[in-house]
Amino acid sequence: MSIKEDAHEIVDQLPEDANWDDLVKALYRNKKITLGMTDLEVIQKDLTESDINGIMGRLESASTQPDDMRNTKSYQPGDSATLGMVAGVVAIVFSFVFPPIAWVAAPVAIIAGFMGLRNKEDKAWVPILLALIAIIPMILIVLGLHEG
Repeated sequence: MSIKEDAHEIVDQLPEDANWDDLVKALYRNKKITLGMTDLEVIQKDLTESDINGIMGRLESASTQPDDMRNTKSYQPGDSATLGMVAGVVAIVFSFVFPPIAWVAAPVAIIAGFMGLRNKEDKAWVPILLALIAIIPMILIVLGLHEG
């Protein structure tokens, strides 16, 4: 049987007042699509209405998550914001352990963050915040040394 014949058979079995959700559920029920299904659901012989609603719910919730750096639709590896975030984390980690590395990483994070803001990149403010978090202890240490 060809894909067209399979599709016609599935559509012909739908009630006259069927909507798109009914069609998608029928495709899941007949295992014509497996997107969002667990391995167990894929090998399961028959899917119940509850199983199909669970799959649809998972797909719906996955597509409504806010865009962030993990979202491959908006995440561009190598953009200024990413470089800045890496530099900011390095600056924070090394600000107490080995400050000279933080002295380099914090300005890189600030510059990359401002470049990201200029380029209207998502989350470009994060590297600036990370750099400030790393710089504050350094400033406090320097001020403490001058007072004593």
